Amino acid sequence: MHSISKAFLGSFFVLSPLSAAMAEDVHQLPVITNTVANLVEQDSQKTLAAVTVIDREEIERKQFNTLQDLLRTVPGVTFTNSGGLGQPTSISIRGTGSTAVLVLVDGQKLGSATSGQTSFEHLPIDQIERVEVVKGPRSSLYGSEAVGGVIQIFTRKGSQNGVKPFASVTYGSHETYDVNAGVNIRQDNSWATLSLAGLKTKGLDVTTLPTETDKDGYENYSASLKAGHQFNDQLAVDVNVLHVNGETDYDSSYNINPYNKVEQNVYGIGLTYSPVDLWKTQIKFGRSEDKYETFSADKSTGVFDTAKDTVSWLNTIQFSLKHSLLVGVDYLNDQVDSTTNYDEKERNNLGYYAQYLGEFGKVNVQGAIRLDDNEQFGDHTTGNAAVGYSFNEDYSVYASYGTAFRSPTFNDLYYPGWSNPNLVPEESENYEIGFKGSQWLNWSVSAFHNEIDNMISGGANIAKAKIKGVEAEFGQSLTNFTWNVNYTYQQPEYNSGTTKGNQIAGRAGQLLNLSADYTMDKWTLGGSVHAEDQRYTDAANTDALGGFATADVRLTYQATPELSVQAKLANMFDKEYFTVYDSWSDYYYRQDGRTAWLTLRYAMK
Repeated sequence: MHSISKAFLGSFFVLSPLSAAMAEDVHQLPVITNTVANLVEQDSQKTLAAVTVIDREEIERKQFNTLQDLLRTVPGVTFTNSGGLGQPTSISIRGTGSTAVLVLVDGQKLGSATSGQTSFEHLPIDQIERVEVVKGPRSSLYGSEAVGGVIQIFTRKGSQNGVKPFASVTYGSHETYDVNAGVNIRQDNSWATLSLAGLKTKGLDVTTLPTETDKDGYENYSASLKAGHQFNDQLAVDVNVLHVNGETDYDSSYNINPYNKVEQNVYGIGLTYSPVDLWKTQIKFGRSEDKYETFSADKSTGVFDTAKDTVSWLNTIQFSLKHSLLVGVDYLNDQVDSTTNYDEKERNNLGYYAQYLGEFGKVNVQGAIRLDDNEQFGDHTTGNAAVGYSFNEDYSVYASYGTAFRSPTFNDLYYPGWSNPNLVPEESENYEIGFKGSQWLNWSVSAFHNEIDNMISGGANIAKAKIKGVEAEFGQSLTNFTWNVNYTYQQPEYNSGTTKGNQIAGRAGQLLNLSADYTMDKWTLGGSVHAEDQRYTDAANTDALGGFATADVRLTYQATPELSVQAKLANMFDKEYFTVYDSWSDYYYRQDGRTAWLTLRYAMK
């Protein structure tokens, strides 16, 4: 039986007790806003793009253990993981590569300048307040990498007045301990949130290597600070800091007792000033650091430290409630400090952009253009245009066209032995049409077609890709029952050479997520199903990793308004599956089987 079909059957098993208990009363779902799509706050149901927002309440209700667990529930998002907690994890949006996804933390670009990857596995879920994901090209606002989409992560921030401490303790399989404690402080026009977290696990044996049978542990310690002050109606300042320190054991066919140490830092300070009602200007200075060091038998074998320094200036001119113009400029400086000898270790990028948002009766329009001047490859221009029509307050349709690009990484350009300093950016052209509805049922359906040229492969711009697909998402909130389901069908294909028409290696063709929660008095019972189609391990499509479906159940007891006890059984049917295969040494990276988790959570109201 096909894995997606199995997932549907599994979902009935997990969710049928909840469906039987559904309440009859339906109420209007709350308005969910986002800023990631257009840099201004908008109702996600009225944004002319496919947007998903997951907030702290949903993170805790669904008991996500990692950022990967959260992101894989988003329509069009798939993942690879090399062996559980702390192991390398990459995210794909709508069939694009992991380096074609832009990741922001509190507005600051994150990721390694050498590999182009973001270490999702080290970003602690305990420090996250909210995640926004926009699918489709956004280079016209953000520049490089925003080909498949943008993931914007916001760290913890309280909204209530007073001093409000919070804490959680989790114990789970593989002798895993996860502790988080913090405090939200807000008084008049000043606010601050401080959060500390630590995780330690013995892990699992991450590979099927017969010579490596030990468990591979992981540790992660993090701290975040977010604070700000509103001086008056015109002037406000804010600061944010995130520090993450991790150590990961892993398996290797050629190293003895290998492990790596990782440090990630994000710093930001911003100022917002509105000299007149129609004009708001924002200036932000930021820095992100990605530090990676590998060891074998307690001896360092390599250092890859990179940093991104940014300065951004955004001006919003609000002509009226229905017409606004955004004009901005941003500066990015990439730096590399490594034991590997790169020919170049620094480069600058200066970007200029403008965006118009307008409403003419039932018609909404959006247009954006951006010019990037990069020290390595010169000028690059991207744009985006969208038009939407609202049939009424609850139903709308939109169509959009956008271009995007991805700059070659320092590894692509300068890594000794297989780089090419003459590479040019990858380019994409995307068309999309979407339908959205709300009221008693929130739903959206979108179809997309993305063509990518100059794909980098083997040190040359030789490959092309064509990705098309459809996404559908539905959600409803009844009196005591909340459910949502999303399904993605996509065809990520090579579009050049001998592999033309083949499915891009590592990308699944179908994705499915189902989730439901039922509340009765102080108890909430929930369940989730996640399924992915098979993926090929090579461009020739000769070898494949089988599709899979996993089911989770969860339970929450709200003892008091401040104190809750939670339990989760993940991958309850103990499904064995793999998302990564090492063809050089012929082994697979394991994923967790059945695991159990118990959490005690406190938050002062």
